[in-house]
Amino acid sequence: MNAVSALRRFVREKPPAVERCELCAAPVGPRHEHVVDPARHEMKCACTACALLFPDGARLLRVRPRAELLADFQLSDAQWDALRLPIGLAFFLRTASRVTAFYPGPAGATESLVSLEAWAEIARLNALELQPDVEALLVNRVGAAREHYLVSVDQCYRLVGILRRSWRGFSGGEEVWERIGQFFSELKGGARA
Repeated sequence: MNAVSALRRFVREKPPAVERCELCAAPVGPRHEHVVDPARHEMKCACTACALLFPDGARLLRVRPRAELLADFQLSDAQWDALRLPIGLAFFLRTASRVTAFYPGPAGATESLVSLEAWAEIARLNALELQPDVEALLVNRVGAAREHYLVSVDQCYRLVGILRRSWRGFSGGEEVWERIGQFFSELKGGARA
């Protein structure tokens, strides 16, 4: 055995990581359940058996998959500007006590408190019922887009993950904007209208 052969034993490719339920450690597939811990503002991957253990009102909340295109949603440019978000892409999450905006970027989701007056005006124009901590209003105003979705919060974090993995340089690069476009095409394709 020569030196190169000896080193090859130690330099093997790692097998692909298996995603696991963060509650019981069972393997989960690429499409799996999620639960939210509202007290810690954390989302955890879960197997179906563990997700079913948490009815509404439990310490952890089950995230039920949802994607609904809100074709009649009203949000003017002036109302958007009043929210003071630096990017035309954000999701709005309601907790028991407030509404918070999150906008994605290369470092993940950045939290921004929403002006109560600005949100009240948007809420007055749109009958939007967000389930606290597990559903969000996802707004896409990138370029000429004016799309609004009622989605489960796992979709928002999937979008954040796409940005984190794909962002290059100062403006994100061409690839990230293509992937964002793909995300919204898939979302629109699977969304209820």
